[in-house]
Amino acid sequence: MTDMQPKKMIILDILHILKKHSDKEHRLSQHDIQKLLVSEYGMKVDRKTISRNIITLVQCNYPIEYGNIGDETILTNIYCDHKFLNGELRLLIDNILLMDGLSKKDRISLICRIEGLSSKYFHSEISKIDMDIYGTIENKQIILTLEEIGSAIAEGTQVTFYYSDCGIDGEPKIRRDSNGKEKQYTVNPYQIISKNGHSYLICNLPEYHDLTHFRIDRIRDCRKTDMPSRSLRMLKGFETGIRLSEYIKSHPNLWSGTPTHITFQCKQYMMNDVADSFGTDIHIEELPDDMMKVHVYASESSMLHWAVQFADAVEVLSPASLRKQIAETLRNALEKYET
Repeated sequence: MTDMQPKKMIILDILHILKKHSDKEHRLSQHDIQKLLVSEYGMKVDRKTISRNIITLVQCNYPIEYGNIGDETILTNIYCDHKFLNGELRLLIDNILLMDGLSKKDRISLICRIEGLSSKYFHSEISKIDMDIYGTIENKQIILTLEEIGSAIAEGTQVTFYYSDCGIDGEPKIRRDSNGKEKQYTVNPYQIISKNGHSYLICNLPEYHDLTHFRIDRIRDCRKTDMPSRSLRMLKGFETGIRLSEYIKSHPNLWSGTPTHITFQCKQYMMNDVADSFGTDIHIEELPDDMMKVHVYASESSMLHWAVQFADAVEVLSPASLRKQIAETLRNALEKYET
């Protein structure tokens, strides 16, 4: 900008300077602001003008803090009290990095906008982040997908979409029905959750009476409809409005199936893994030799895959049907390596 800038813009220039150049740990004097107005906006103003505009910003409820030396025309320790702590912004950035389907360009764009919520002293160090390790399959529709699903959940309507799987060439392939046509899904959406490093839509297929889930980054051409969605309380096992968090705990690997009572035993040092998958609101019996018996409610298919991951440390005790499935799975695996 030049020194021909309208005087009425000074208050906005001061606000921008405070947002960019100050925070609780980096405070400015009126002289600092004078120099920045010249260097960034080509605007020369006196101290009284600066103090008057800062006081006006405060009266308009902008988060500006300052101290006084003598009269009100001499302000000191001036800074913008940003809405977010740096740790909170880093948390948002970490979630963007882990979000499936976003391109490198989109990640950088979102991170830069988050950086703008703090002063210039907040550095996410994105130049040191290897973006190539975060999601190799891009879904350019993912932001629109999240908007459509969020709007449908808020309004209580169904959504339709196509669903893709990763082909052997590494490219997404739309699922097809028995006739070879691209299969369109219609679901009652309830919630978006994050599990095992991926985001999922928890929903219900209208022809069934239980919950299922779809990876958000694999959803294509998502559309909100005008058809009202089925209430969660109308589904089997959710008549009393059980929280969806219980569903997540009972499906640790997000495999489908009806939860049932399962017991297993393992060493106590595995408590971190148990808590990560099933939560801490579970019944545990301490056993000799640093062992423990754990009681959980989970689907057998989920528990099968979870137990196989820790086959050398976990023994499922019941139900017998699950023990049989695990034994058969491990036996088949062993045959592959012994032949």
